[in-house]
Amino acid sequence: MKKQLTVIGSGLTGPLISSILATKHNCNIEIYERSEDSRNNNGFSGRSINLALSNRGINALKYAGIYNNHFKSMLIPMHGRTIHTIDGDEKFQPYGNKKEHYINSVSRSEINKMLIKFAEKTRKVKFHFNMKCDSIDLPNNKIYFNGIHQKITTPIIGADGYRSVISKHISELKNEPLNYVDIAHSYKELTIGPKNNEYQMEPNSLHIWPRRDMMMIALPNMDRSFTCTLFMKKNGSNSFESIKTKGDLHLFFEKYFPDSLSLISNIENDFFKNPTGKLMGLRCPSWNYEDKMLSIGDAAHATVPFYGQGMNASFEDCFILSQIITKNPNLGWKEIFEQFCLARKKDGDAILDLSLDNYRVMRSDVLDEIYIKKQNLSFMLNKDFPNYFIPLYTMVSFTMIPYSIAEQRGKIQDEILQKMIDSGVTPNNYSKEKASDLISKYLSKIEYNN
Repeated sequence: MKKQLTVIGSGLTGPLISSILATKHNCNIEIYERSEDSRNNNGFSGRSINLALSNRGINALKYAGIYNNHFKSMLIPMHGRTIHTIDGDEKFQPYGNKKEHYINSVSRSEINKMLIKFAEKTRKVKFHFNMKCDSIDLPNNKIYFNGIHQKITTPIIGADGYRSVISKHISELKNEPLNYVDIAHSYKELTIGPKNNEYQMEPNSLHIWPRRDMMMIALPNMDRSFTCTLFMKKNGSNSFESIKTKGDLHLFFEKYFPDSLSLISNIENDFFKNPTGKLMGLRCPSWNYEDKMLSIGDAAHATVPFYGQGMNASFEDCFILSQIITKNPNLGWKEIFEQFCLARKKDGDAILDLSLDNYRVMRSDVLDEIYIKKQNLSFMLNKDFPNYFIPLYTMVSFTMIPYSIAEQRGKIQDEILQKMIDSGVTPNNYSKEKASDLISKYLSKIEYNN
């Protein structure tokens, strides 16, 4: 296995995989990034300001040696969803049935800066900023940065996001078109600032304003503000296109999000000046090409943000790739890349499916009584049958159960819940004995660490 590598992209995945390969496998790495050093740039890029960190991401950060007390001080725990109804009522829905079942709001820019700094400290990772990878010509061993070609002498790992040049070139070489998933919805970020230097809402919760065909969410920040994200259609009625004037904006919010108007003091500036972001998923037919190139993270399996798993899935990629190398020290990069793709691609595809489905859950299902009944019953079943019935959200966010297995079991579990409800079972008349027959009939035992 060659110890020299080139990594394209220094967002979140690039610095982490570089740190792990440097410290765990003694690799020397050159990272090329199209943008300037994020440590010197505090401007808003239009990408989500804060992210949700959960078990899979934390596991990878611990493995890399990054998850220390300083890192943990950047995190704000969120124990569940606070649902804001159109009438102004608030209802809390916990994420799980255990005290450790919470996700964490974290600043994208702060975690990126920390990852870059950590990678540099290894003394085996060198960053090259303002170096846009324009294209690759693998047959002629050329890679182009800012229009100037360099000779390719190392394997390349593409951590360059859903518009990945690496993934595009792999697809061209294999004649397998990339599969982009456009959900026809976009997003825009708004801000709920602090009031009297305090949070205006409960900070240890993810706030959701579900409105069936659209929604707004809010995640807490360390400065006692909340970053709000409005998700809705790009075009048509109730869309970003339909709001053209300040009057349109206020009428829209008065109708659909009336309780938020008093919270968002700078709504006109935020709405009309902040960019409208795209929501794109990506399924790559192939993630690797011989021993030359590998796509990882969003470059291989970009997902939409509705499960909060984009960063976590990408960080888990880094952990799994390193584990393959550790367990197979004599393999070359070709075999390592192949084993990684074999182990991981089905999970990359599954988390996109799960995330697309969770958009419906967040914007609509959380308002329905049947969803709340299923959630309460799922907690009861998990308590009584902990190694058989594990709520889907728990599997995805609080365990290391592969996404593809979580997706399969989640469907079976939903059928069990539906059968219970159809037979008249509610959280008030639940019976462990009656549930046992369904559990033993449809679910096998699964061991997991939460």
